[in-house]
Amino acid sequence: MKVPSMMKRRLLTQLVFLIFVGIIAWQAIHRPPTILSDVYPYLTSLSPTLVKQCIHDNQASQTIVFEELLAIRSTLPDGEAQPLLDQLKNSVPFSKLNWGTIPQTSKNNVLRHREILNKYTYYRPDQYRYPVIGTTWFGDSFGADREGGKRRHEGTDLFGKEGTPIVSICGGEVEQLGWNRLGGERVGIRGDDGNYYYYAHLQTISTSLIKGKRVKPGEFLGTMGHTGVALTTPDHLHFGIELPNGQWINPYAFLEVWKYSYDQL
Repeated sequence: MKVPSMMKRRLLTQLVFLIFVGIIAWQAIHRPPTILSDVYPYLTSLSPTLVKQCIHDNQASQTIVFEELLAIRSTLPDGEAQPLLDQLKNSVPFSKLNWGTIPQTSKNNVLRHREILNKYTYYRPDQYRYPVIGTTWFGDSFGADREGGKRRHEGTDLFGKEGTPIVSICGGEVEQLGWNRLGGERVGIRGDDGNYYYYAHLQTISTSLIKGKRVKPGEFLGTMGHTGVALTTPDHLHFGIELPNGQWINPYAFLEVWKYSYDQL
């Protein structure tokens, strides 16, 4: 029995429509989460010294929420910040603060920074781990020339002794594993926060790791080495952070704070 041409066209139209809907749905599911443009410029601009001071003050007296303390101190000059901090110390809720003559724009900035710190918890004490178990030293080399200017350094190098244990800074899933030209033996973790964390130049990789495996914060990933393009350099871990939108950001400030927390243990 022949199918009428009109029915054929209808079936073809329905098939095309279903394919179109499927493509749209796939794109919606796999679209990187939207990151507002002010988030990481603020987070990476925070002075590690200020963050560490706020961690210390919060641990000494926990009457003020850490995110509120850091948002106020990082946004306002001391003369404007202190009256607000005094109110918080006297158990005035953040929502009930008397902002006095502080301009509305400054108040809005504090509120926005508090919101960012609550959502992106990199600086919250004990939330993230330092990636090296042992003595290290590092500087801020993000953006430096590599291979004669052919590329830029998109991470932080943490120098230490070959064989020093490397651990995951957060929970997540193993996304990349093994050798590549630049990183040598490397591990790539898709963090539970959506970011991709890159651990490169490893001497060895933990034999327990396979792609798709979940890892916990502090889980052993491998050992420090100098593989890949680091063959002629001192032993070190290249640590990188790639946002879900594909942008690599400077890990230096985060590492400074994580190391401070690690040193307090």
